[in-house]
Amino acid sequence: MNFDFAEKINYELEKLNFENAITIAKKHLNEINQTSFHKILEHSFTNNVEDCIKWIDSFYKKISKHSEIKAFYFELNEFDINTEKWYIQCFAFEFDGGYNPEDMEWLSDCNPEIMTKEEFVLTGLEDFQNLFENLIENDDVSQELQDARDWTEQIIISKFMQFIYQVHLTAKNNNLEWANIPFYFTEHEYDFIIQSK
Repeated sequence: MNFDFAEKINYELEKLNFENAITIAKKHLNEINQTSFHKILEHSFTNNVEDCIKWIDSFYKKISKHSEIKAFYFELNEFDINTEKWYIQCFAFEFDGGYNPEDMEWLSDCNPEIMTKEEFVLTGLEDFQNLFENLIENDDVSQELQDARDWTEQIIISKFMQFIYQVHLTAKNNNLEWANIPFYFTEHEYDFIIQSK
């Protein structure tokens, strides 16, 4: 994770201004000489929002029989080093610890009994999984290629966050039973977390 790059867009992500964050990241990527990572400018996840809603709905119906859910936490796997499969996991909480960007430790207090057993696999960016994998195995990487990789990472995180937000908005528009439960989301091992409520 390039935290200097992240700081250039995180203030937009925190305000749920995903398109602004992606635009800033794309601008910086475009300032770098063309690399294989530049294809991210034209690609995105291909998953359907409705499919993710069905995944959450199925999970909620199972766990709400024995637990009163107060918060959902969605986590993208650490995709830059776990390149074989990119996916989302959902953790449910019987309490809502609230949103404090400086302290979200309460999310680590999850109950494994109320987390998804089946991951939601992300599709559409498989070529980039291979690109990240190739860089892991390559010790001789130019600074330009590393920077292109790091901006691509920021774009992918932003697109994941945008997707989860769209799922939440769609659930609200459809008046689903769990739609008013706050969503928290980020990448695994990343302490920058945002909220949709």
